[in-house]
Amino acid sequence: MNNSIQYSEDFKLLKWNNFNFEPIEINTLSILEDPKHYKNSFTFRDAIIDAIETRSGKKTFKLSLITPDYKSSKKFYGIGFLEDRTVETFEIENTPIFEEWFINIQRFKSDDATKKCVPSIYNFSTSLYSSQPVSNIKNITFQENTGAFIDQFIPDQFIAEKLAKEKVDFLRPFIQLEAKINLEEVKQSFNALIAEKGLTIHPPKNNDAIYAQFEKEAGFPFPAIIKEYLTLHNGIDRCAIMGAEDIYNEWKDWKKCYDDWTQEGLFSTFYINKDKALLMYTTPYWIPFFDLEDGNFLAFDFAPNTKGKAGQIIRFGADVETGYIEAEDLNTFLKSLMGNEGEIEENEWFFVE
Repeated sequence: MNNSIQYSEDFKLLKWNNFNFEPIEINTLSILEDPKHYKNSFTFRDAIIDAIETRSGKKTFKLSLITPDYKSSKKFYGIGFLEDRTVETFEIENTPIFEEWFINIQRFKSDDATKKCVPSIYNFSTSLYSSQPVSNIKNITFQENTGAFIDQFIPDQFIAEKLAKEKVDFLRPFIQLEAKINLEEVKQSFNALIAEKGLTIHPPKNNDAIYAQFEKEAGFPFPAIIKEYLTLHNGIDRCAIMGAEDIYNEWKDWKKCYDDWTQEGLFSTFYINKDKALLMYTTPYWIPFFDLEDGNFLAFDFAPNTKGKAGQIIRFGADVETGYIEAEDLNTFLKSLMGNEGEIEENEWFFVE
């Protein structure tokens, strides 16, 4: 029987006898010299990942380890989720060194481990180390519903198309790219701000190459109102106002964050917007243009919530759980920067070193 099974929609229907848990030995763990060292857990994790990658010859997206209760069983079972969307199953030989390492990371003494070890599920990747009791999994068991049990721990990479579609389907009803601005009014407010603060403009330039690259990566055109706004400048010297290249680069970084997260992970329960902005951490339709520093930005919003307005200005970023409204449009925002009036006053982040 093959140790590797291709993942499919029917995977959760598979039973115990569909899998082969061939024993393997983890032979890269040395004698545990410093039981209290904080890196021991990660050394243990990496040794198992290395073993399955050596055995399969493939990169492991994620690895799940199911530990025994030491009463009915002393067997450790491993499930490797590999780069070709196959599931590799194996049993880890409970050698004295392996058991010593496992008991250590469990924080149990070896003489009472057989009484206190709780069957658990560990989930490992190069950036993941987590565990939970098997008892957390309700209604199904590893031995009786093996495929369905394993299916609960598949990595996002296995269902990337499905997760991407969920995000597209969620955002589609909110997208509004045809926002308008009164460029003459914006120009007046912008020039007044520059004069009042004594700012130095970086002259506007041809940004067609940037706009084309943005459209290629975003799947939608660079919004017209930002193009119009950038006919007035290409950033401001020592100021939070960003030029075209910085706008594109910051958008690209946040797009990667959006792509890496699931729709569920992007949602926020922190309610502050009164239905004007989506309750999300980020979306590709929030395009940053004003750098608040430390990973925080103001952005144009082209996917407003039901009571919002396309092109509204929102605050989002590393320190903000969900985007929220800063100004109803660009002109209102620019006016708020003048005379220290309105919701946005002159702050230490307006001018940068």
